[in-house]
Formats: sequence, C-alpha cells, structure tokens
Amino acid sequence: MAAHCEVELDIFSGMPNPTWALSADDSDGLMRQVAALPQTGARELAGNLGYRGFIVRCTDGASMRTVRVQRGLVETENSKTVHARDEGRRLERWLLKTGEHHLSPEIFTVVERDLH
Repeated sequence: MAAHCEVELDIFSGMPNPTWALSADDSDGLMRQVAALPQTGARELAGNLGYRGFIVRCTDGASMRTVRVQRGLVETENSKTVHARDEGRRLERWLLKTGEHHLSPEIFTVVERDLH
C-alpha cells in the first residue's frame, strides 16, 4: 500500500492554512527524499508570524508520520523524532511546487520569495 500524504502550508494565524493531497507517486517520492537527507542534531523550529514552512502528514497502512520542513531543517515524527538537513531548501521548494495549482498566485509568490 502506498503512503498517502497531505501537505499543509504553515502560513496563516487565525484562519485555516492551505492544504492539498500529494499523488501516490509524489507521496512515495517525498518519503524517498526525506529518507535520503543527512541527519543532524535537534534544532527548534521557528514559530514566527507569516510563512513557517510545511507540515506533511502521511499515512501508510496503520502507520502515521508527520514531517515538518522549515528553513533547511526537516523534522520527522513517528515512533521517534529525527532531524535532517534540507540542503539548499530543495525539499521545501519541491513541496511548494506540488502546491502551485492549489495556492493563490499571491500566496505562492510570497513563499517563493522567502525561499530565495
């Protein structure tokens, strides 16, 4: 059974964040990308206002995994928490690209600017 992943763009305070489902191929691709990232020590994720990264919730059978991607850090939670480096914010850019057709052009541009 392939993983099913839902992406949340963590950007708003006081109103719902945009969400979208990844295709089965993209869900599997996400899991491969996360597994290939170099691990790093634990770091605290930022809680600033505005764009705060992505929260991805994946289910694979009875297993659930939450992946937070923010400013070059990837935090994966399932039975334990693992931290990895997202060199050049490639995974973060890839996630934004998967949401291009689900986000307003204004929101897409705001996040795209933050990633450069």
